[in-house]
Amino acid sequence: MSIISRIYLQCLPMQNQYPLSVVMIVKNEAKNLAISLPALDGLADEIIILDSGSTDNSHEIAEQYRAKWHVNTDWQGFGKQRQLDQSYATGDWILALDADEEITDELKQSILAVIKNPPNDTVYGIKRIDCIFGHEIDNRLWAVKAHWRLYPKKYNYDNNLVHESVVLNGASTATLDGFMRHHTADTPLFWLTKRLEYAKAWADDRHRQGKKGKFSKVILNPFWAFFKQYFVDGRFLQCRYGLIYSLMFTQYTFNKYAILYDLTHNQAEQAFLQTVEFAKNLTPIDLTDKKSTLSLVMICKNESKHLKACLDAVHDLVDEIIVLDSGSTDDTRKIAESFGAKWHVNTNWQGFGKQRQLAQSYATGDYVLVLDADERLDQELRQSIADVLREPVQTDKVFAIARVNTFCGVEVQPRSWYTDKLARLYARTHFKYSDLEVHESLDQQGVPSVVLKGYLPHITNDNLHHFLVKNIRYSHDWAKEKHVKGKTVSMAGLLARSWYSFVREYVIRADFMGGAYGYILAVASLGYTLDKYIMLWQMNRNKP
Repeated sequence: MSIISRIYLQCLPMQNQYPLSVVMIVKNEAKNLAISLPALDGLADEIIILDSGSTDNSHEIAEQYRAKWHVNTDWQGFGKQRQLDQSYATGDWILALDADEEITDELKQSILAVIKNPPNDTVYGIKRIDCIFGHEIDNRLWAVKAHWRLYPKKYNYDNNLVHESVVLNGASTATLDGFMRHHTADTPLFWLTKRLEYAKAWADDRHRQGKKGKFSKVILNPFWAFFKQYFVDGRFLQCRYGLIYSLMFTQYTFNKYAILYDLTHNQAEQAFLQTVEFAKNLTPIDLTDKKSTLSLVMICKNESKHLKACLDAVHDLVDEIIVLDSGSTDDTRKIAESFGAKWHVNTNWQGFGKQRQLAQSYATGDYVLVLDADERLDQELRQSIADVLREPVQTDKVFAIARVNTFCGVEVQPRSWYTDKLARLYARTHFKYSDLEVHESLDQQGVPSVVLKGYLPHITNDNLHHFLVKNIRYSHDWAKEKHVKGKTVSMAGLLARSWYSFVREYVIRADFMGGAYGYILAVASLGYTLDKYIMLWQMNRNKP
């Protein structure tokens, strides 16, 4: 080599001998990317992002930091998505991150030190500090769990649908100095929604593998989860937020095993088909001598599965059917109009209470009967309603209906012990529903309720996951409404109300007589109460 060649090579900038590729999988992570990507400055030789269908400005933010953007919407689980993401990388070393993980300066220096002269058979763990709602829930002086994230490209993630991890294949392991901050969620709603989907994915994966949900794990594993999170992992050191996180993680663990149990034992479809046949075979009722007219008033959205059976059980009792839809995309309208229903639409949703008020405004009958699509009248209840109509309209009382809830296809509460007594039949011009966004009820103006004979079977959910999704949505709506009205809750009040909801459901309402599903319903009730008060508590703390 000539002297000139040597001088030229010496003048070239030093190239990283071991280029580092940062790989991320994302979906609608614009807010987090704006935090995580700047922290990678001076560390990554390239940033590879694999998107699964973002609709926010994640792509624009990624481009600001010269990240290479790829898209795969054929979702096959976290493990395979990470494998595909890594396949685009060109570096010798991989740093696998999530969009909500932020590299600290200390950790950056530790990674750079390793990359200068790395062994090719070592996988490095990174200690992660979890944060919720802007607060750290891990104590840095405690034993913080390390996650395998920095490794030679010859290693890769497993195929797990969820809770994926790097396959070590006999690799040596070491833990890097420093921490990364994990911004898990800025609101309880986000964390609970995300974790419920993780629970569903985990349960689906286990179910496909032939795993059968064991009721013993539904009971025991959440207790162990709380003990581990709060005591073993040292979250008790982080005071209220450590407790909040441990409780939410306990709920997440319960959801995993309860959903898996439900996938094996669910009876909702059988119960639904029984109600369909039951509605077809009801005995007609003679109403030639009635003195009052009746309007059936319903609010609906995508209720094509349930609506026909509901109307089969009631259409011959009513003078008109009023349906107020909030944006159906299925055959709900077609089914309603086949029964002669008057169809109205309001997509400006302001809560259940106001939607029911608007629906009632279209009615013309002396009485209003309020039903949901997943409710059915039995023969005795039909007769009771007919008996009311044989009298002139009564304004000094409202009529309540005993509703029997079917949970995942199982009636967990004995009818002889407990039913929901709901005021559903009343004089149209004298009463209307309250403004409550959720858990709306009739404003009775002080008049008494008279419980009609018969029952109203209620198909509450198709499966447990569907039930839990609704609970989270209702929790948030309730908390938002109470927050606006100035309601507050203490940590002690939050805990007391949650545990009382379990006692009320499991003991007072006799869910214990409903076997496994009775217990699952009671714990789900506890979780619902816990969620709505955690949301309210956090909203109050975020007041300006």
